[in-house]
Amino acid sequence: MAKKLVKYSVVDAFTDSPFKGNQAAVCLLEEDRDDEWLQSVAAEFHISETCYLTRIAESEARDSPNGPSVPRFRLRWFTPVAEVKLCGHATIAAAQTLFTSGKIDSDIIEFDTLSGILTAEKVPAKNKGSDGHEEQIDFFIELNFPADPNTDFNSVEDSLISKALGGVPVIDIKRTTTLDYLIVVVPSAKSVEDLWPDFDAIGKFPGKGIIVTGIAPPASGFDFYSRFFAPKFGINEDPVTGSAHCSLASYWRKELGKCDFVAYQASPRGGVLNVHLDEQSQRVLLRGKAFTVMEGTLLPSVDSDKEPLFKLLRDMAKNLVKYSVVDAFTDSPFKGNPAAVCFLEEDRDDLWLQSVAAEFNISETCYVSRITESEAHDPPNGSSVIPRFRLRWFTPLAEVELCGHATVAAAHALFTSGKIDSDIIEFATLSGILTAKRVLEVNEVADGSNIHNGEAHKGFLIELNFPADPNTEFNSAEETLISKALGGATVVVLPSAKSVAEIRPDFGAIEKCPGGGIIVTGIAPPESGFDFHSRFFAPKFGINEDPVCGSAHCGLAPYWSKELGKCDLVAYQASPRGGVLNLHLDEKNQRVLLRGKACTVMEGTLLV
Repeated sequence: MAKKLVKYSVVDAFTDSPFKGNQAAVCLLEEDRDDEWLQSVAAEFHISETCYLTRIAESEARDSPNGPSVPRFRLRWFTPVAEVKLCGHATIAAAQTLFTSGKIDSDIIEFDTLSGILTAEKVPAKNKGSDGHEEQIDFFIELNFPADPNTDFNSVEDSLISKALGGVPVIDIKRTTTLDYLIVVVPSAKSVEDLWPDFDAIGKFPGKGIIVTGIAPPASGFDFYSRFFAPKFGINEDPVTGSAHCSLASYWRKELGKCDFVAYQASPRGGVLNVHLDEQSQRVLLRGKAFTVMEGTLLPSVDSDKEPLFKLLRDMAKNLVKYSVVDAFTDSPFKGNPAAVCFLEEDRDDLWLQSVAAEFNISETCYVSRITESEAHDPPNGSSVIPRFRLRWFTPLAEVELCGHATVAAAHALFTSGKIDSDIIEFATLSGILTAKRVLEVNEVADGSNIHNGEAHKGFLIELNFPADPNTEFNSAEETLISKALGGATVVVLPSAKSVAEIRPDFGAIEKCPGGGIIVTGIAPPESGFDFHSRFFAPKFGINEDPVCGSAHCGLAPYWSKELGKCDLVAYQASPRGGVLNLHLDEKNQRVLLRGKACTVMEGTLLV
């Protein structure tokens, strides 16, 4: 029997506006899923936390401290790389989703977690109306979490941690007893804001993460500032961390002599928390707001030409933006390279486009808007019947001029959406007019013939026509710097595919190297079925390692065509997710044909 579809929300926690605070994906489960699937979905979302909710029947919840009528849910939290025992912002997000979904009729929720039974309570936020009376306009969510006391920590020299934080002076270091965080105290809030972390160095220190904190300016309205770094869990910097404040409450209670605090987490997104420490019960009350940014459905891995699998939650509002998340250069979910494809029916400003890309936080988010026939005066394929779309690509940090995997994703989303009736699409981009072609797979049937339909048709590939990116010699004195950044490996072209797979990049050092990114490549083993392997690193654009990079292969095709003496190549990008690309170099026209598959994983709606 087929698995039920999973609905999800993406919620920004500890903020009352979109694209601020800390985002978490909240998945509502109606049946059990194995841990491998849960972790794969969290990696696909690629934000600091993905959480999973499963309702517990009243008959199971017999020990509720708030009475048997209070709804209880199992709650689990996953970073992109591991499950964790406690997460505040994802619990706020889970409570926000339940309180606003109509699934419960209660102002209190109990969550059964790895840290015991935790409660979330809806607390009205009141403002005075024009007549002077208080009126409710929205609500806070208050969490009841265990406190995390701290002890002295002297096993690492202050100077090493100071260096890892960019040279900021360190006043004191504590280690928390439950969650195993290091609390690093610096002289001021400005020190917290101005530090420049070395994530590779931070990942080598004891503990699961580092909280950096300093006293707030007197006129700021806050008691203390903080930032939180957890590269061991795939989170270089967490935007707003509830669990860290279960530790900070205990520390600042002793320093400031009070139990109620207003805290500011000074990450680039920023977030505000109201914190109360109950010393007697050793509990911390964390209060904040939340904002739902997206809603959608995780799709099963079925043939993309089947009838639609779900109805969008906000179809009545025509100005809301529909999106898909598509894994490119793969035919399996959670492999290849994910891209978010947003369908625009009206213009949006660049700040909004960049904010949404940062919210998705995957290597590329692209925006597709239809060009009418009257606008398409110069169809290169000789017919105005061919549909044309504007296409723009954004990393979490910046717009880029060319992206292969997001173009495959956009084409796949259009070919499977019913929006077009053509096997060719033209995209108007910053790199000119690019085409995407649907190429049906051919299978051999029992009589030895090849057909495109019936039992032999299993799907299609997408073929992109991109500009080639020729290369020249690079003899800079910075070759040693690049080699060091790649863990001492030979620069760019490595001796073998094994060398490509085994490099341990220093992303901080790579960011200082010339160019927009570094492509590392090596010859494939003869028996592998591939011609070469590669990996691609672009921390300057917010992409430490791009899982599968089409534009990089526009540069690799000319190189390997010259080295191997052929124009048709099969490439494997050896990232942890991996991806396969079929390449053809047209030397005369200096074009590269990139061919690969794709798989739609999520569909949903942006609510802002």
